[in-house]
Order: sequence, then structure tokens, then C-alpha cells
Amino acid sequence: MMAPRRRPTIADVAKCAGVSIGTVSNYINRTAVVRSDTEARIAKAIAELTYRPSAIARSLPGLASDPNLENVSSLPRLLVTGYISVDYLCRVDVLPHRDDRITAQHIEKALGGPAANVAVAAAGVGNPYGLDVQLATAVGDDPDSDWALAELSRRGVHALPIRRPFNNRLSRAIVIIEANGSRTIINEPFELSEIDLTANLPVKPEPRTACLHVEGYHYERMIGSIDRFHEAGWYVSLHSTGLPQNVRTPASFKELVSRIDLTFINDVMLREIFEIRTPLASMLQQTREILANLDKRGTVVLTLGELGAAVFAKGSSQVIEVPALSVNMVDATGAGDSFAGVFLSQWLHGASLVRSAQYAAIAASLTTTAEGAQGLVSTYGELQSALSESNLKVSA
Repeated sequence: MMAPRRRPTIADVAKCAGVSIGTVSNYINRTAVVRSDTEARIAKAIAELTYRPSAIARSLPGLASDPNLENVSSLPRLLVTGYISVDYLCRVDVLPHRDDRITAQHIEKALGGPAANVAVAAAGVGNPYGLDVQLATAVGDDPDSDWALAELSRRGVHALPIRRPFNNRLSRAIVIIEANGSRTIINEPFELSEIDLTANLPVKPEPRTACLHVEGYHYERMIGSIDRFHEAGWYVSLHSTGLPQNVRTPASFKELVSRIDLTFINDVMLREIFEIRTPLASMLQQTREILANLDKRGTVVLTLGELGAAVFAKGSSQVIEVPALSVNMVDATGAGDSFAGVFLSQWLHGASLVRSAQYAAIAASLTTTAEGAQGLVSTYGELQSALSESNLKVSA
């Protein structure tokens, strides 16, 4: 008996037409202008391969059709690159021991991955801080990938599938959530390379404010891309999630913040890098002194969990301290991602560091009151209401 013929994929169409996967995606979903000669090659490849996009993928409306946003081409552009996954959320009373068998309160499916979380949080803020948010990532041809693309589009994020995972399906993660909101995450390996990004996303100057956001996971492989985006006039931001161990040294971290315009890092990692063992106030002072001794650096944002955040502005020795909201934490997953996404939504519209950090800290706090990294995505109106009701004060 003959084996069933493999269904042609978007990657097959891209290869046949001699274009990138992202270009084929733009052609199919009509989310960006494609040159007429390129359209002809893609159409020919689709016909020759008898390729049929999934019904879900073809129906993706794309950000440009969202009636709640102004003309998307006039909005600041945020290009997030990195990890997306389908998360299986398991709520338990306490993390089990080895060889234990326990029953979860429930197991739910949700969209996750640090890059996806940042993109969704940034897009969720909306007017008057709307962004043209794109996510360069790896998706497969499986139903979970179709589902993820639809979810992203529904949340105002246009996915650019520049690579297929090694097993041609969406990456998966298991998130074990305990009663106190602590979480343990087990995820599959995922990596985008320098070749993936630059081969599929031509770097060119933008007439509007534009920012490339990179995960720590991919920092080393994307140094070349970072430099080229800078040369084209883009900002570059980085979230330290997954930063390789060899970059977690004082010298390597100082080099990183000299290359990145806006770096988000949590207090646990910063303490590890500089071997800081002192209380919070002393840690902030030590960090200020470390950064003040650098001739060249971008802005560094230190997230402090339930204590808020501290901002070390580029070219300044001042420390801006922003408190978090007092909330009943349900799940801490994605709080740092939400912080980064909302901070970027404000910062790319020219808001001050104080304002950006205030709104970001509130968003991160609210995220922890729902299960899942994207269980609660705050709009600008909701953030504004929470800030006015909180009476939170910023110290600088």
C-alpha cells in the first residue's frame, strides 16, 4: 500500500516560489503589500503544489482590519521575535515530589511563550497607545499552530512564521501552578537563528518609530541582526528571559546593556550576575553604581515582582522606583512579559520612563490575578482606572 502523500506546507510554497515564508503568509492573508511579480510566482507555486491553506489561516483578519485602531501603517512598529507555545496549565495544591501521582484541580490549554506574551500585552493596550505588533516566530502545520495563529490575530498580533519547528508542530509547555501562585514551567527547546531572522525580514529604515524586541534565549545568535536594525534606525529592546549562562557574567552583561537600548531584567538574575546578597535598597544602590561606571549603555529596567520595578535611565545616575499593585496572586506566569509589553506600548509613543514603568507595573500585577500568561490582558482604559484608584507613588 502506498503511503499517503504529505500535505504541502507554506514552507514548500516559499521554497518553490523562491521567497520567504513570511512573504507567502502576507500574500495569503493580505496583511502586507507583495510585488506583482512575486505574487505571480507564489500563485504559480500554490497551483503546482496544490497547496491549500487551512481555513483558519485564510480567515485571519490581520491587524490592519481592526476597526478599533487607526491606520496601522502610521502606528509605531513593534517586531517581537522568539518563542510561542501551547501551554497546558495544571493547577495543584503543591508541587509533587518525584514518583508522586496527584490529581490536578484542572488542566487547561492556553497560548503562551515569552515572545507571544510580550506581543499580546503590547497589542492589548490599544488606543491611544496602539502599536503595529508583529511576531516573528516558528509555527508548524498542525491544528495547534492554526489555533495559535487565529488567537494571535484575534488579539491584534500579526504572526510572521519565518521557520517551522523541527517536528513541524507548535512547541508545547507544561505550566504547574501551585495554590500560592508559584509556577514551574517545562518547555520544549526552541530557537530562532540569525539566518532565520535576516533571511525572511529585510532590514530597512522605517518612516515611523520602530523597535525590534529580542528574547534572552536568542541574544547571542542575533547580535548581527541587532547591529543591522540599529544601523537602519530601529530601537532594540531585550527581555532577559532565557539569557544563556555564559552571558550571565558581569563583563558580558555590561556588553549587552551597551548594545541594547532598553533591557528588562528581573532581580533574581541581576543578583546572580553580580553576586549581590544585600537587601533591596542596597541592591539598587549597587546596581546604580555598576551602571554609572559604564561609558555607554541603554536604559535598564529592573523588575522586582510584587515590589514593583526600578528604572536606571540612560545617561542618568537617577533611580526611578515604581511600586506594584497589591493584589491576590493567582498565577505569576507571564508577569514579566506583560510588564515588558505594556512598557513598550507607552515608550514607543514617547511616554516618559516614569509613566511607562507605572503602567507596566500595574499591568504585571493585574496579570497575576488570572490563570495563564495571557489570562488577563489590560487595555489602556483599565490600566488608567487601576492607576487612578491605587494612589501609588513613584520615588526618584
